[in-house]
Amino acid sequence: MTYSRFILLSIRNFIFHTKPKLRFLSTVRPIYYESVSQHANNVALIDHSSSYTYGQLYSVARKLSRRLVPLCQQQQKSTDDTLDKTSVQLGVLCPNDASFIVAMWASWMVGATVVPLSLQHPPASLAYFLNDAKCRGVIVGDDRGNDLMKTTLENNSQIDIPVVNINKKNLSTKVTPEDINDDLLLSTTIDRSERSNALIIYTSGTSGKPKGCVLTFDAVQAHVDSMVKAWRWTKDDVILHVLPLHHVHGLINALLTPLFIGARIIMLPHFDASKSWEHLVQPGFDKHITVFTAVPTIYSKLIYDYDAKLVSRPQTRDFVREQCSQMIRLMMCGSAALPESIYRRWYEISGHSLLERYGMTECGMALTNPLDGERIPGTVGRPMPGVVVRIVRENTMSPTGYETLVEADSDNTKVEIKNTDEPIEGELLIQSPTLFKEYWRKRNETRATFTVDGSFFKTGDICRYDPEKNVFSIRGRQSMDIIKRAGYKISALDIERILLEHKDILECSVVGIDDSALGQKIVAIIVPKSLNNITNLTIDTIRQYSKQYLPNYSLPDSIIIIDHIPRNAMGKVNKKELARLAV
Repeated sequence: MTYSRFILLSIRNFIFHTKPKLRFLSTVRPIYYESVSQHANNVALIDHSSSYTYGQLYSVARKLSRRLVPLCQQQQKSTDDTLDKTSVQLGVLCPNDASFIVAMWASWMVGATVVPLSLQHPPASLAYFLNDAKCRGVIVGDDRGNDLMKTTLENNSQIDIPVVNINKKNLSTKVTPEDINDDLLLSTTIDRSERSNALIIYTSGTSGKPKGCVLTFDAVQAHVDSMVKAWRWTKDDVILHVLPLHHVHGLINALLTPLFIGARIIMLPHFDASKSWEHLVQPGFDKHITVFTAVPTIYSKLIYDYDAKLVSRPQTRDFVREQCSQMIRLMMCGSAALPESIYRRWYEISGHSLLERYGMTECGMALTNPLDGERIPGTVGRPMPGVVVRIVRENTMSPTGYETLVEADSDNTKVEIKNTDEPIEGELLIQSPTLFKEYWRKRNETRATFTVDGSFFKTGDICRYDPEKNVFSIRGRQSMDIIKRAGYKISALDIERILLEHKDILECSVVGIDDSALGQKIVAIIVPKSLNNITNLTIDTIRQYSKQYLPNYSLPDSIIIIDHIPRNAMGKVNKKELARLAV
């Protein structure tokens, strides 16, 4: 530890213990203090317009934070008894560039909770998020954000909050680690702790109305620490960022984790297959991409672009595979189930077996395939460091309301069912320091999503443990992906995996529809690869094909052909909406 840091910590600790109401922002250090103080002049981000050092981003964030102080000093006017009157929420409506980091850091500097918003959200959705989160203001990063907020405020008279624009003129300012340490000592003094709220991230709304998941600084830090350990992040890593910033995958996995460790981020304004390929196979500036993480839809589009432009050139194919396999150390996939056909094709192209993992907004990353060792398609490996998982079935006599079938952490697995080599299936429960604090202003919903004793989070997902392979796999949501037909419980995801192997099917989604005779019938909603082959896709041909791989009770009862399956920014399908097509 350097002498200057020792002095800084000594002064900080003295203030904490002698004046509890006059505290320096204790949330700064765990999130970005180390990387900023140690790597001030190293490049943190390269976006569509320029490159920025850690010190430059921090300096502009400090300037912005001074403009946010008045918003945080306003009295919260509300009769809602579920609302913490001392809390301050600020919306961040910025593009995928430096402005987002600046807005996020500045908000934390003044003790505000960040509510990430998307430029892809329509005004009605933005109004819902801003009103539900009780935001005191919105930080915007470009003209698109200004225009969108203008329309949102004009259409919703009940929302009257200021819009704060980011001034990027000073991003070229150079700062030293000493400047940053001095600046931290002069920071705004507020009464906050690491258990304070850091983020309110709204769920995708694929299984109901979006809910705001409150993540504390402790939870965010635990999330980052777990990923650094599991996937061995270092300051020498360079990640290509192509994901939205209002979900956990793009925000915590792909942004906060590399920022915390002092790594470099190359961020595209939005996903573009051709530009992504350029970055993946060619060095950018002085460093090559070492980490890439995306959703199955993105990998599908990358494969499509590759097949359209590169597959006919043997030398180019060899170059792409060589660059990806030798220069990129880790390629990951998550946020939705990864079809095995994409897994196999991506390996052929890049030489990488995609590392699939499992997580949710409420719990962060919970299960992961190994960084080293075999990755089995269709599985999500084992628990992340610090995470305990259980596979359970309901039991009202138990203190938790469940009977535990399997319990595991990253090192050990305990199977409660004796003398079985068969896969064990049940609901997935999670215990982890990464768990969310609550659903914002929804006490009953929060309470309902934990076990009776409050010790485990109920994911609502069906999970299978394979004793022979010692791995876990996700079978689908209890509510939408488990179809109860003629007395059988059938995984919609199993049927989807089979149908996606059909030579004429590009996309598909399987839903259960209420039926008086069967309980539920199985409906496959299919997107054909070509309209020329649509005559080959009939219920009879699909059932005949599926019989090779599925039992009779799992065969689709009917099919619907459409031109595309609507997905959200993370590639997830809202099956409740999709099921309406089949009624």
